[in-house]
Amino acid sequence: MRKEFLFVFAALFVCFASYGFGIDIFRSLTNYDETKRAYDFYKAEYLSKKDYDSAWKFSAVARFFGNYFVKGVEEKKKIFEEAKDTALFATKENPKGVEGHYYLGVAYGSWAEVTGVMNSLFLAGPIIDEMTKVISLDPKFRNGSAYAIRGRVYHKAPGWPVSVGDKSKAQKDFEEAVKYGNRMSYRFYAEFLISIGDKKKAREIIEKGLSLPFNDSEPVVDENEIKHLKKLLSSL
Repeated sequence: MRKEFLFVFAALFVCFASYGFGIDIFRSLTNYDETKRAYDFYKAEYLSKKDYDSAWKFSAVARFFGNYFVKGVEEKKKIFEEAKDTALFATKENPKGVEGHYYLGVAYGSWAEVTGVMNSLFLAGPIIDEMTKVISLDPKFRNGSAYAIRGRVYHKAPGWPVSVGDKSKAQKDFEEAVKYGNRMSYRFYAEFLISIGDKKKAREIIEKGLSLPFNDSEPVVDENEIKHLKKLLSSL
């Protein structure tokens, strides 16, 4: 069961790479070189300013870089550690800042993915806690992504007493998440529906997800989500 949960984290958190932030940064980040330059720039900004905004922005860009363009496991570990630590710093600088809590939650997932199964099990609860804080501060943030992430953990984590998994809570979160028009949320909900045997509803959700306008401000992420949805549809 623990090996299966580690695989879930690997599949899950690569998908949270960059449902970005309030500046148009990810539009041009479609290759290694451009993304590495952005990573270096935001790291320098953080090291210079050491404030809330520089911390969560560097965390977000670092995660995107690590998830989509860095191949080596050891380099991924280093980058995800940076993303985790700077997001944690952001939450301490501004406990009511929604961005800090969001990027801390997803950085926990990426870091757990590359560091081992016990971290994956240990961090399921903290990820849920961070997404719950995001929802309490601003449920619309990143088009309801916090509902999708929390629902995904409830869906994939083992249930009590091993971990926090809860199918009923997962479905409730997914139903809320898809109200915000986030393509990732539709995929996560469709995968949940398939897992419980409701292929008819899953097909409906997939088709709705594919009908959303293309998010050209985050092309790498949206292309990835479209690919996953089409693969799901072909499997039904």
